[in-house]
Amino acid sequence: MKYKVALATFTGENIDLHFGRCSKFQVAEITDNEEWNFADEIDTGLACDGGCDHEHIKDVADKLSSCKYALSARIGPGAARVLLDKGIKALEIENEIGAAIEKLMVYDRAHNT
Repeated sequence: MKYKVALATFTGENIDLHFGRCSKFQVAEITDNEEWNFADEIDTGLACDGGCDHEHIKDVADKLSSCKYALSARIGPGAARVLLDKGIKALEIENEIGAAIEKLMVYDRAHNT
């Protein structure tokens, strides 16, 4: 099964941004929980610009709606709920992107069998 993952990254090498502080998400496409590649970049604007307005978070969630997961260094419970309402599972991880995706593939296999 193929699915997409939104990655909150400043460097393009690591998951290193708070969800609300990420204005552009890299998107990885995972195939059959075995291989992955960068597929896209989505310019979302900031979910939290000073204060965290749920309308901004909803706008970001709409733009990420093609993704099954969103990986970020941190995410607040309100933003995680908004994403989940859109069918996107938010997970916190600070790691190199390849290593984070490897862990995600294991997680997905365990939770979707």
